[in-house]
Amino acid sequence: MRRKKTHYYHEKISNTYSFLIPLRKKVLFYGFFDGQELQRLSPNIGVGIEPDEKLYLALKKRFPKIKFVNCAFEEYQPSDKFDYIVLNGVLGKTGDMFHILKKIQEACHPTTKVIIYQYNYLWQHVLALAEKMGFKRKEGVQNWLSISDINNYLEGANFQVTRIFKKTLFPLDIFGLGKIFNFVSFVFPFFDVLKLDQFIIARPEPHLFPKGFSDSLTICITVRNERGNIEKIVKSIPKICKRQEILFVEGHSTDGTKEEILRVMKAYPQKNIRVMGQPGIGQGDATRVGFKAAKGEIIIIYEGDDTSDPRDIEYFYRAMKNGRLEFIEGSRFVYPLDKKAMPIINQFGNIFFAKWFSFFLGQRTTDVLSGIKAIHKRNFEVIYDRWGNLGVEDPFGDFELLYGAARMGLKIGSIPIRYYPRTYGQPKTRPFTHGQYLIKMAINGYLLFRK
Repeated sequence: MRRKKTHYYHEKISNTYSFLIPLRKKVLFYGFFDGQELQRLSPNIGVGIEPDEKLYLALKKRFPKIKFVNCAFEEYQPSDKFDYIVLNGVLGKTGDMFHILKKIQEACHPTTKVIIYQYNYLWQHVLALAEKMGFKRKEGVQNWLSISDINNYLEGANFQVTRIFKKTLFPLDIFGLGKIFNFVSFVFPFFDVLKLDQFIIARPEPHLFPKGFSDSLTICITVRNERGNIEKIVKSIPKICKRQEILFVEGHSTDGTKEEILRVMKAYPQKNIRVMGQPGIGQGDATRVGFKAAKGEIIIIYEGDDTSDPRDIEYFYRAMKNGRLEFIEGSRFVYPLDKKAMPIINQFGNIFFAKWFSFFLGQRTTDVLSGIKAIHKRNFEVIYDRWGNLGVEDPFGDFELLYGAARMGLKIGSIPIRYYPRTYGQPKTRPFTHGQYLIKMAINGYLLFRK
């Protein structure tokens, strides 16, 4: 009977984990409702820790492909490294949370994400009543922790929080009321403080991995009708690391751009240049296929209009190499802008989208449409598999990258870049035409993340 009462709520929690965690990853999962939380992730390797013997036996029988361990959370000793570690209400049930955090640190590699689910302390008395009425399983010890508490404890245990959000205003779907209340609450954010579920995404501090990350680099340059910029860009891109390539993604140019790239490849063999034809149309498509074809472990996009300063590329590489950031956007609004560099309507649009995304993604953004961005190839592979989930074609690819990075819980940051007027060719941006697509994507993304 209880399972029917709680099915709606447990389904919402499972949906959240499915949204955050990609399929076929290595997942270590502490604490369960009914086992669906881990089963739906189809993990390559899945390990579940459950101290309740009765629940453990039921899980083991129901999900034979998953390895379940029956022991106290504090006693489990990880023997492998995992892509995702989930603490499903665990910090509220333990008598030694730092011991658990120390243990899971041993199961982390540099890009591991730790997802912590915890009840909102404002619900303490409501949940106690729900246990007495049989709507909720009795769970024993309950440490009532605020978001600030958890954040501080994670910092003390060498974890860095990358994203925080809350869900579920009404955990029971009684006569359809749960769906109605929760719909209203995800549309209007001022209900967030009252929500039951607190989710915190964190990562191990980069200094725990002194060897850093791979030093191979792909500078991906998207071009269409940019013949006059090709040689200038190639000559000005600095040598940053030993294993470095320049990858041009050419988008059906009519001005001889591809022929110019082939000429420059022969003239500058030391630059390690490749070129590929874009199968579709639009910069978003060029970014997607170019990043997929990149050979470097760090990918930096540089737009072929030559309005950004190639010298800034090195700053992006260094921040990615040492692991301080996992997705970086350039910010064109730090240094004074030439009046010819960006029309005023574009400036207002960029500022609006930056404020909008900062508001609901929980990480500060300042220029979501900048011409230089950086990400690790392994993280982009996940975004590539989810490309198009927003339901609207992204004309530039910027929103797909940002949404994807936020969904994965990557550490997002900005680096100031210098920005100049065009000297060759015509701008590809159409503020009103493209603006409609971007607004639709901004709204769809808001609803998708909030829901």
